[in-house]
This record gives sequence, C-alpha cells and structure tokens, in this order.
Amino acid sequence: MNAEQVRAHIADLIKEKGKNLRALSLAIGKNEAYLHQFIHKGSPMRLPEEDRRKMANLLDVDEQELTDIKLPSVTSEAFKHAKTALVEMIASNISTGTVGFFSFPLSDFSNITATAPNMIKAIRISGDAMAPTLKDGDYALTDISHPNFSTDGLYLIGLTNTLIIKRLQQISPDELLILSDNPNYKSVKTSLNGIEIVGKVVYVLKGEKIG
Repeated sequence: MNAEQVRAHIADLIKEKGKNLRALSLAIGKNEAYLHQFIHKGSPMRLPEEDRRKMANLLDVDEQELTDIKLPSVTSEAFKHAKTALVEMIASNISTGTVGFFSFPLSDFSNITATAPNMIKAIRISGDAMAPTLKDGDYALTDISHPNFSTDGLYLIGLTNTLIIKRLQQISPDELLILSDNPNYKSVKTSLNGIEIVGKVVYVLKGEKIG
C-alpha cells in the first residue's frame, strides 16, 4: 500500500472498530480535527511514529497496518530477557565506526523507544549548526531501522564519508529542505532521492557540564 491507501485503510479500521475521528484524535493527545485532516487532506502525509503506536494500541492492530513504510521487528529474545540495553556510539567519520557504548537500564531504555537496542545508534554532536536544539557535546540517539523520510524532524544523514544531524522538512511530495536550527546556517533544498537518510533521532542526551 502507498501512503494514500494506508490512510483509506485506517479510515476503514476506525469505522470497523466503531470509533470516531474526533475521539481518537483527542485520545492520542491531538486536537479534535487532527485525524480528519490526516485522512481526508493528507496532512500529515504519514502518522508520526508516536501517534502511529498510540493508534495501533487503540485500534488493537499491528503497527505495520498503519504505515506504508516497512517496519522491522523491534524486539528479539535477547532484548526481552536482558536487564540492560547497550547502544553503540558511532563516529561522525564513517570510516571510524564504533567508538564506544552507552548502557541503559532496560526500563529506562523502554521509555525511550520500542526499537531493539542494536537498531539505535548514538552520535556526538560537534559544532553549533543545530543549536540551540542540539549543542556541541550532546549525543543524539538515532533509530536506524527506518532509513527513510517519514515525517518532519531530526535525522541522521550521510554525506561523503560523514554523518551529520539535520532537520528535514517536506515541502512537496518529492522535495525536502535540509535545515540547521542555527539561523546562521543556510537551508538546502533536495529531492527525496537526493539524500542518504541513515535514521531518525528519537532521543537526545545532553552533554552539559555542571560545576
């Protein structure tokens, strides 16, 4: 199914389950017209990840039914039985590879994301291009199980042998703006096929020194 067909399918599910758009919109923490605009006007084009998961729970369906993007299995036997989650830290220089690991209590990690730890990568922010959202020394946790554009937000993208965090904003069905949150940096327009998306940022660890 494409994005338009998914929206039609969600409308059918809502009717089948005896729900209504207004009540579901409020149940997932949105304004009462949110799902009406999504289904009938395609705004947003796809449900953001958090909204999609809430909808899947409310409709009692597999999350995959609510998106045209192929979702991987987010758990493994090792993840289910582990007490801690190890997240790989990667360097911005692609050739450097792994530079270490973050260890999280499983309960804390589960509050961050439902994605398995091996599909989450941490990368250190360098420079001020994404300030004030991301500052030099912060770490961004990125879900690489979705190496494509889904909704506007922060993404890990690949350039020539380099990984960087940028904000992506959709401006047409096949065009994006690559944005820096620091207004001193210019935005760049690109096509959906003209950018290498590695994953989407799901959490930020602040690197601010105290004392």
